[in-house]
Amino acid sequence: MKMQAFKAKIKKNYPQIAQIFLILGLLVGCGETAVPTPTPIQSTPISQAVATPTLVPLPTAVPSQTPPPSAVPAASPTSPPVAYSMGDPYAPELGSRGYDVMDYHLLLALDPTVNNVEGTVHINGVVTAPDQDVLALDFVGFTIEDVLWNMRPVAYSRQGDKLIVDPSESLPQGQPFTISVTYQGSPLERPSRYVGFAASVGMSFVDGESIYVLSEPDGSRYWFPNNDHPRDKATYRFEITVPAGLTAVANGLLIEQIDDETSSTFIWEHDFPMASYLATVVVGEFERQEAVSPDGVPLRHYVNEGAQTEFAAATVYLGEAIDWMSDLFGPYPYEAFGFVTADVSGVSLETQTMVLLANNMIGQTTVMHELAHMWFGNWVSLDSWQQMWRNEGFATYVQLMWENRDDPEDFELAMAAIQSAVEENGDDFPLGDPPPAKLFSFNTYFGGAVFVHALRQEVGDEAFFSGLKTYFATYGGGTASDDQFREIMEAAYGQPLDAFFAEWLE
Repeated sequence: MKMQAFKAKIKKNYPQIAQIFLILGLLVGCGETAVPTPTPIQSTPISQAVATPTLVPLPTAVPSQTPPPSAVPAASPTSPPVAYSMGDPYAPELGSRGYDVMDYHLLLALDPTVNNVEGTVHINGVVTAPDQDVLALDFVGFTIEDVLWNMRPVAYSRQGDKLIVDPSESLPQGQPFTISVTYQGSPLERPSRYVGFAASVGMSFVDGESIYVLSEPDGSRYWFPNNDHPRDKATYRFEITVPAGLTAVANGLLIEQIDDETSSTFIWEHDFPMASYLATVVVGEFERQEAVSPDGVPLRHYVNEGAQTEFAAATVYLGEAIDWMSDLFGPYPYEAFGFVTADVSGVSLETQTMVLLANNMIGQTTVMHELAHMWFGNWVSLDSWQQMWRNEGFATYVQLMWENRDDPEDFELAMAAIQSAVEENGDDFPLGDPPPAKLFSFNTYFGGAVFVHALRQEVGDEAFFSGLKTYFATYGGGTASDDQFREIMEAAYGQPLDAFFAEWLE
């Protein structure tokens, strides 16, 4: 197709393309494209048959129109001792080595009308390195009332943003342990150097009516003590007590609800490995909706008042989409999936199995983007936050694949527009090494999607999708680096890709 005709077709058929580039909110929240929504279906199982997606080779994208760039300001937190670090050179302040957390048990008392947390967290783990004498947790703010080591009082101290637990005994490699921390107080509000478009990360109390948490990449330490890096995944149990009439939502499955005259306790369990930034707690008044995908994945949502109709329209194809992605990447990896809506502006986060969705971001684009993250970022997480393109680039790409699943030519047009925008408005730093203040920039989302598209063109559809299935089968439940991802794709392709990756990432 000649360039002029190609551009004319984009203009005619894609008046909504510019909206693709409005990254409303943060982390995983993409601007909602103006696509027609089908007739809403509310609180009923979805029974549409799932067709295996047709995957066709795509030609090189052609430049088109340009959206506005996204600017992310910087902020500088206090730097903790480098001695206590997971070893991620991009975020050396996060996490600690020498132990592996197996399970978190969070007991929290929360009331939206009182900006206060009363909590006890039991951390079950095992020592993984010889000659350990202390263990360091990430924990910011609050008044610590008690710290126990294997249910006995233990010495502790605070160094920067670390809670140092000193059992005063030898910690041989392989020794299991339980650390219990009891604390209370108002969450500390402090900017994150990675999230310049939000005043703070962690737990937020909203207008005396609701509570939500925002933790990517460094916010979990602002509401519970943990090893705050994706390299240390664990299972979770939540026991959340709230005033009567409110609901507390968390990851996994609701196991039990205990009610009395003044309060309700909601017990949630998630028995799959999860990075700390994906843990969630949302408190408010909700309508619970339940459905199931055609292939049997349980769907349960918590929707606040006034959002039901819009939410039903945005999720009408959710069951079909979850099975479609399962066909492409391997079975949906968790026990259930759903959304919890929040009375907060411009925030959506791929919290595992229970996605946080802002009321002003309810739309099919955001829904599909967050669903894709259950594989890209959640099931296989980043070994280093430096490699954020792999999370957001793939989620953006898969979202666009879904939206154009029945029209490969329209998909080519969408990728052409995005490639042009990246070429004209892309940032002047390597895709594989963004400055911390631009971790969630335009380039991470859309430059990442363009790279994914180029990789698919380079290796062909068969190797591309075969390699992705192998990637999830190999590293599912853990983390992977860019090099490990490249090696998987090289094996599927049968040829080296180091120069190709270096050209795009370095």
